[in-house]
Amino acid sequence: MRKALQNPGFLLIFSMLAVGLSVHADLGKSSWAWFQRSGAIVTLAGALLGYRSVIRLGRHGVGGASMHVAMGKLVSIDDSGPIQTAKIKYDEETIERFRQDGLDKVAGYLGAWMIVLGTAIWAYGDLLGQVF
Repeated sequence: MRKALQNPGFLLIFSMLAVGLSVHADLGKSSWAWFQRSGAIVTLAGALLGYRSVIRLGRHGVGGASMHVAMGKLVSIDDSGPIQTAKIKYDEETIERFRQDGLDKVAGYLGAWMIVLGTAIWAYGDLLGQVF
């Protein structure tokens, strides 16, 4: 269950499915209560995405994961130009940590927009029945 709550794709598809099914259930009715309720699901999924690092790392994920420490092997140093560069080869664990940290940032951005959209649906979704 914890893996599913960390997966941005799963939460996005689950939210879209909830909205789609609720629209289908409310078509032809004057009250769009199911659509309005689906906004709560979208908002909750957005919040879970926003706090992905906390779900993934527990209390160590508060404030986002730290990228300050990385293990790697120095491969080469180039100091021939005005800017010195070093080539570092990272181990698989470090590469996966970088990938997960980047995914936390994308999930947080997506989650923020889902919270806004879900709140709008939750607050005004029932009024959509008056338009259609």
